[in-house]
Amino acid sequence: MKQLIVEIDETTEARIIIAAKTAGLSAQQWLKRIIDEKTVSSWPDSVKALAGSWQDVPFAEELRSGEGREKTY
Repeated sequence: MKQLIVEIDETTEARIIIAAKTAGLSAQQWLKRIIDEKTVSSWPDSVKALAGSWQDVPFAEELRSGEGREKTY
């Protein structure tokens, strides 16, 4: 496993330690989790499953079908 040295100020270090303890993790585990979450390259399956689930929403073409026409009231 590789090691990475990062210089941080004392306030940031304290925040990391507190957040890690709150999550029940070591500082290294907590930082890895944050990095994994922030560098994800695809949508989670739960989000992918939502695609097409709103059938009652009109498509853009339908919404724009009246554009350019004068409205009569």
